[in-house]
Amino acid sequence: MSGSTQSKETSILRCLVLKCGPKRVLVKRQKSYNLMFNSACKTFPSISRDILTFQTNQLDVCDGHYVEITAEVWSDIVDLLHVVEVTQRVKMSLPVPLPLDNRAISLPDNQSAPGQVNEQDSSYAPQIFYKCFQY
Repeated sequence: MSGSTQSKETSILRCLVLKCGPKRVLVKRQKSYNLMFNSACKTFPSISRDILTFQTNQLDVCDGHYVEITAEVWSDIVDLLHVVEVTQRVKMSLPVPLPLDNRAISLPDNQSAPGQVNEQDSSYAPQIFYKCFQY
């Protein structure tokens, strides 16, 4: 390997491409997750710090899927990456729990509570489901 090729590869290893949507930016590769995080926040200021996250699909363990990169593994894998996807962490909302009290769900006349439904009568289940979402 020639000296110029080796110096080109060394300089490439010092850099990393941060990608957010169609935008790609070449930045200094940081071994520290926090320094890389700060760099990404400066590079993509439209993404709030509380929801910015890194993802990759370049490692064999990812099996081709994008996976979130945690601070815990950053220093172990950063040298294996060429491009890091900067994304917004999806905030998962929990489903609203249904009331456990039988009296909390108003039942049609002559209908039994959900725990007392005849298992062979499947026509009642859609009525309960519909009642729960009639707000």
